[in-house]
Amino acid sequence: MVTSKPVPGANSSAAARPKKRGMGGFGFKFLLIMLTLAMLGLGGIGIFAPSRLAIFQEQALGLLHGGIADRNEETFVDGCVRVANSDVPQAITRTKRTVIFGDGTTLEITFSGRPTATNACR
Repeated sequence: MVTSKPVPGANSSAAARPKKRGMGGFGFKFLLIMLTLAMLGLGGIGIFAPSRLAIFQEQALGLLHGGIADRNEETFVDGCVRVANSDVPQAITRTKRTVIFGDGTTLEITFSGRPTATNACR
């Protein structure tokens, strides 16, 4: 029969364990990746839906100017243009958004739509 004896001077509860490494490097890399993805997402929103990006910008500016006191949005047909390949005049819609901040400053943003065929300009 085989028996084992503890080695003198060695504590049986202190086994050789690998040293635990902190997650500092991983956390920093993960944070950088998430910030990069967020910036790319905001860039995509800015290209494909600029009016949504403007809402984020308004909120950020509101933090600096005492909040948003009032917001007004108006959509109208600004003008009619002739396009070379079309016999029908094209109307251009514009959306004008005015934001009034708590400290009295204002921000006015104008979005232009794509020209669409119309009969209103004849």
